[in-house]
This record gives sequence, C-alpha cells and structure tokens, in this order.
Amino acid sequence: MTAVRIPIAEIEEMLRTKHLLPPVLADVRIDGESLVFYFSGDPESVEAVSTASSTGIHRRRRLRRKRNRMKTRGWEIVARIVNSKGQQCSIYKPFVDALREPNLSVENQKAVVERILRSNGNKPSTESIQYFLGNTLEYLKKNSSGNAQSPGLDNVR
Repeated sequence: MTAVRIPIAEIEEMLRTKHLLPPVLADVRIDGESLVFYFSGDPESVEAVSTASSTGIHRRRRLRRKRNRMKTRGWEIVARIVNSKGQQCSIYKPFVDALREPNLSVENQKAVVERILRSNGNKPSTESIQYFLGNTLEYLKKNSSGNAQSPGLDNVR
C-alpha cells in the first residue's frame, strides 16, 4: 500500500490557475468518490467554518435520506379521498378487492396489505401497512354506508 499526501493548499492553487474562482476557500469535503471544494466571494460567510476547526476546513457527513414512497405502478386508482387525518389519499384497486371480504381478522388484513405491497417490489414498514390498510378500510366504510354508487373517481374531494 502506498499513501500520497498532498496539501489542500496545493490543490487549491492548482484549481485557481485553471479556473476563475471566488477569493475564499470556504470548505472541502469528500462526497462519494469526489473531493469537493467550495469557494466563496464573502469572507464573513466563511468565518464560522474556519473557526470551527483548526485547519480552517470543516468536514460534515452528508446524510443520505431514503425515499419512503411506495411503488404503486400498475395499480388502478379507484378513488381519491381525504382521510380522517386530513391527508389526500389514493385508494388502489388491489387493496379494495382484497379487503372487501368482511370476515377478515385485523391480522389477516395487515398480512394481505403487506403481501400486496411486497408484490410490487416494496419493503413496507408497519406505518406504511397501517396507512394503506386504514385508508382503504375508511373508503370501504364510507362506500358501504348508503352509497350504492360504483366505486369510481367521482368520490374525489
């Protein structure tokens, strides 16, 4: 194994000779496979960063946030409703068809919703399962109480 150490000031000087850059080096970070240099034209905006570490360079890890949206590609939307929590929700046909059976226990309902979500390549959390289950049951309850209409997009609020 061989280690090569190059001072950041040397790399900064090389960048300045090749590019027209603002006067102040604000920050240097490693982002994936890249070394990223941040330059600023305002020395006061960099003051907090330069006092934060002894070298004048403050390194922060970037948080990678996981996208929590469920994949619903290919599922027909039966209705769009506003649920009891005030959220606008789409009600999907696979859930309506599966949960329409009245004799399912709560555990079976959760298992059915989880199986449907997993079948489309999702890894659902308990909150996601509860979200789809609750919204679908709420829709079915509203539809069965006095609404003999066919379940269509006319229930949009």
